[in-house]
Amino acid sequence: MSQRSATAKPVLSVQNLQTSFYTDKEVIRAVDGVSFDIYRGETVGIVGESGSGKSVTARSIMGLVKSPGRIEGGRIEFEGDDLTEKSEKQWRKIRGNGISMVFQDPLTSLNPVYTVGNQIKEALRLHQNLRGKKATGEAVELLEAVGIPDARRRLREYPHEFSGGMRQRAVIAMALACDPEVLICDEPTTALDVTIQAQILELLDELKEERDLGIMFITHDMGVIAEVADRVNVMYAGEMVESAPVEELFQNPRHPYTQGLLKSIPGRAGPGERLSTIEGDVPTPNEEPTYCRFAPRCPKEFEDCNAVHPEPVSVTADANDHTAACLLYPEDVSTAEAVETHKRGDSK
Repeated sequence: MSQRSATAKPVLSVQNLQTSFYTDKEVIRAVDGVSFDIYRGETVGIVGESGSGKSVTARSIMGLVKSPGRIEGGRIEFEGDDLTEKSEKQWRKIRGNGISMVFQDPLTSLNPVYTVGNQIKEALRLHQNLRGKKATGEAVELLEAVGIPDARRRLREYPHEFSGGMRQRAVIAMALACDPEVLICDEPTTALDVTIQAQILELLDELKEERDLGIMFITHDMGVIAEVADRVNVMYAGEMVESAPVEELFQNPRHPYTQGLLKSIPGRAGPGERLSTIEGDVPTPNEEPTYCRFAPRCPKEFEDCNAVHPEPVSVTADANDHTAACLLYPEDVSTAEAVETHKRGDSK
């Protein structure tokens, strides 16, 4: 795991991000007050069930939220610049050059009628102004860097001639073509078998170390998060409900939702025990957060959970190390006092 310098500054800082989608019937607050930082050489995991807002967070950072959606508030600071103030033309220069993204299904990122080499060289032409032999040479190096053998020959092949794992490697090569500072991976191993998944995770870890990348890794798989992340942010219904270093989160989960996710991992139940589940579904966040959105599914829910919105509060001695947005905390005061702290909104 990475060791962050005490004086290091985040390469990407998301502060109180709010992204909503406007439909004829309602406003869906898909990302509602999300904040987190990513440092160079660090992998930050974003985990949660489908519908939690993970992918919308990623698309907001990339400037890829389209109508009827829009970013309504907050800041996305990349190397000190607020991207939310950029025009589409300015954002396009950062997209790829500064921040690149690897999507879940590589077939959606690769054009089936062009060779893999043509697509990588197109990225090199647009972002690094490389052409001809220089572009070909750089494309070969990129394929080699992601572990594709006989790279020069494979540049001439089409996406359908690559296996699923090799296609994902090619997509990672395209994302690296512009030498980004931040790489966003949106469930990049979901469609792969376990062996290939392990290879891709190992590759990403190697690239992070070699290139000093900041990686944002989105998944619903807690096992993958344990393997790849340095720090974990747990999302639920558009909000961050817990944040902690990966080992701390797995050893000492505090939010009832995180506890439920960890209990539902296959293999954690003893012989003859039923696999634990979280009953119900993630709600559509279509109204102001004036209560705990997890309350209807929470085994520890009490009356105030339906009337008070929890704020992220420290659950360890280090105020910035481990936080949870739950009315059960802080633990060193009575429940009534904890609820009052959240009502005042001064728990941060």
